[in-house]
Amino acid sequence: MSEKKMIIDGIECPFTDERNVLEVARHNGIDIPSLCYCENLSIYGGCRLCLVENDRGALDAACSMAPRNGLVVYTHSKKVLESRHTTLQLLMNSHRAECLTCEESGRCKLQEYAHRYNVVEPRFSENTYSRERLDVSSPCITRDPSKCILCGLCVRMCAEVQNIGAIDFTKRGKKATVAPGFGKMLIETGCVGCGQCAAVCPTGAITINRQIPEMWRMLNDPDKRVVVQFAPSVRVGMAEEFGMPANEPVTGKLVTALRRLGVDVVYDTNLSADLTIMEESAEFLEKVKSGAKLPMFTSCCPGWIQHVEKAHPNLMPQVSTCGSPMEMLGALIRQQFKEEDVYSVAIMPCTAKKFEAQRPELEKDGKRLIDLVLTTDELIRLIKAAGIDFKNLPDSEPDDPLGDYTGAGVIFGVTGGVTEAVIRRVLDDASPDALKTIAECGVRGLEGIKAFTVTAGDLNLRIAVANGLGNADKLIEKVESGEEQFDFIEVMACPNGCIGGGGQPPASNARKAERFQAIFKEDDACEFKLPQQNPAMDYIYGSLLQGRAHELLHIHYPLHGHH
Repeated sequence: MSEKKMIIDGIECPFTDERNVLEVARHNGIDIPSLCYCENLSIYGGCRLCLVENDRGALDAACSMAPRNGLVVYTHSKKVLESRHTTLQLLMNSHRAECLTCEESGRCKLQEYAHRYNVVEPRFSENTYSRERLDVSSPCITRDPSKCILCGLCVRMCAEVQNIGAIDFTKRGKKATVAPGFGKMLIETGCVGCGQCAAVCPTGAITINRQIPEMWRMLNDPDKRVVVQFAPSVRVGMAEEFGMPANEPVTGKLVTALRRLGVDVVYDTNLSADLTIMEESAEFLEKVKSGAKLPMFTSCCPGWIQHVEKAHPNLMPQVSTCGSPMEMLGALIRQQFKEEDVYSVAIMPCTAKKFEAQRPELEKDGKRLIDLVLTTDELIRLIKAAGIDFKNLPDSEPDDPLGDYTGAGVIFGVTGGVTEAVIRRVLDDASPDALKTIAECGVRGLEGIKAFTVTAGDLNLRIAVANGLGNADKLIEKVESGEEQFDFIEVMACPNGCIGGGGQPPASNARKAERFQAIFKEDDACEFKLPQQNPAMDYIYGSLLQGRAHELLHIHYPLHGHH
């Protein structure tokens, strides 16, 4: 097949299977502006910013225009620039532009385009932005209707990728807005707090519920001992924000930065990811041997747990009782510092963790296991606010005795990682050949659904991995109809797993693939690959848990669901 080319602004631009002219332009280094387009969602064509002029003088939306061999378009002709200017003026009328105090200032696409196209005032004196109240009902995300420009990205993300549909277009004309139906608040819908809507929102109409002031207060309280844990994928979501390559993990710099912020003790959640695998593998093998109903579902993703509670309550008995790695390390921290006034903070890639930390089930011995959850995004803001030159920090190690981890804990950060760690544990073979075989069994990759078979002794285990709740629903449908049978299913609510969490800096598919590489680089650098090789396990089971492992590390969620 001969290579196809189109002409954009007089430049020959080759293309293969791009969906539209917008993608062809971007792949050839020409950035056509767009506010309603996302490579992972259906094409909407609503914002009209990506209009281009063809060689007959007609304007067309680049996002919905199919590329053709020999097609000629112009992206900044006089007609295009005038149209873009007018569109931005109209959008500014429907958006409450208080940029200095906006959470997304500096990251807002509308702000960026207004600067780029020199739009300094709105078209009309009358503002048409929504006067609906702020929705702060969710502990995970905040919805500000006055900043919504009706791009529909959040609506499509919630419906197409997550299959939840918690928000949609409501009302008409000037009163049109995006909101939950029937005047409900987010907390009253099927929303699981995954934050994927906030990750695609271009303006600040949906943002992470940021709790940075609370963290500063604790860091500056001389009577508080601040103990922080950070999740596997946090180390691969930060690099690009500080001008470093996304495919390099920054664990050592992250530990140093936390100490410079004034944190007293720094632990790595990788340790309790190892612990989760020890507990989850034992639970799984017990279920296989006892003939319990399978598949067993993983339990470390709080968005998935809420989705089971709200959409599939019948499956709750099949979900692992293991607490998430965050919960487990929270329990260990409370045991480690029993007599002290410790403020326990978890840095997570995930907005849904904010909900999880508040759950009544995350209270043991009368104490909350986690006092505060900050996202990767919030940590980046803290580091910038403290004026720390992150890129040039020296590396340092987490604190003992809860500082050790293995490669099995690290890979929790990507879709399939929990499963790969379970397989490593069950096969109990750390030889390079065994690890290579496991890596190549079908568990790795960023596809939405993966299914494969693994042989362990006399067991043939049928395993599936899903990321994105829409994919999980498809898999569940196949299991419930009898079309497929599995022994073990891993679900992560966010597309690509935690590396693409709602609390991470938003990233393109290419950037997520680099984060994926960084996770496995960190795994390669680990001396130990199996969770049972972690030297801290003896101390944890012998000294900290003292026979209370099930009580402290497992969670029994109410079967009727939790709101």
